[in-house]
Amino acid sequence: MTLSNQALDDFRDAWHAAEGDDFASRLQRQSLEALAAENESLRPVLFELTSRAQSELDLHLNGETIHNHEANAESFAAFVRGVADATKELAKHMLGRQRRASTLRILAPSPGSVRVVLKAAPPDETPGRTAQNTRTPSVDSTSLDTVAVLLSRAQHEGARSTDDVLSGLAADLPHRAHAGLKRAAKAIDAQDWDIAGELRSQHGFQLVHVGPLGAKALLRVLDERQESSDVARLVGVIDGQRRSVGALWFTPDSAPAIEAAVPSPELMEQVVQHDAANARVRAIFDVVTIVGKGANARRRQVYTLRSIEPLPETPTLI
Repeated sequence: MTLSNQALDDFRDAWHAAEGDDFASRLQRQSLEALAAENESLRPVLFELTSRAQSELDLHLNGETIHNHEANAESFAAFVRGVADATKELAKHMLGRQRRASTLRILAPSPGSVRVVLKAAPPDETPGRTAQNTRTPSVDSTSLDTVAVLLSRAQHEGARSTDDVLSGLAADLPHRAHAGLKRAAKAIDAQDWDIAGELRSQHGFQLVHVGPLGAKALLRVLDERQESSDVARLVGVIDGQRRSVGALWFTPDSAPAIEAAVPSPELMEQVVQHDAANARVRAIFDVVTIVGKGANARRRQVYTLRSIEPLPETPTLI
């Protein structure tokens, strides 16, 4: 059942009213959580109220090597460590640091195939009501979003010999993040896992799926070499976007359409807003010449969005 905006606001108000630590408040929150579990419209609202703006990556491992909710311990550890290391290296790169401990947390693995939830640690907050605190995603949360989108994109185009968007997303990563992603991809490929779940973030809930084909595609692009780079400044219209796989379709004025990588959740949010407004935009892309591995590897150009803004409206003469 779809609820009205007023009903969603009433749910938020009820949660805020029950934010105390007394027994009655805890009981009220449990009741509200049970209500949200029965209504899809309330799930994102409950996550918004409880996550403190930090993302969660909820994954289920399936495949022929999963038996009775059990997985190979060494490969499972390699997968989790790979995702954690890649997330840490992305966060270090964003902060401009050489050293930083990982703050990614893992909820206890549970049955249901084999389930694991990775989440960004919430930042310290001053006491007070949720509504009175300003909450934004941490760099770890944003980095976890990026890793999840990269995994999904790898599976999305895993059957193709080349994927310019996946190459663009991988090219945008700091090189130190490659080792963690390779470790995770090799674990998926070796165990023939089919991993499905969802990324829960302040931008909503997105399906995540990666299997052996996606793992092979990710390993392939992580071995590609960047030969040269340039910048393209283009004016045109957005011809579609997919947040879950980090992709933008863009039609420049008087030029062929391109598919480009969108490397961050914040940039994708701008794309979504401009797309919904049907706005003509000015976009700046990095254009990287990529060379694959092997004797007959071909060169190709991949586009990665750097910035996007609406064009000012042209005044109409009356």
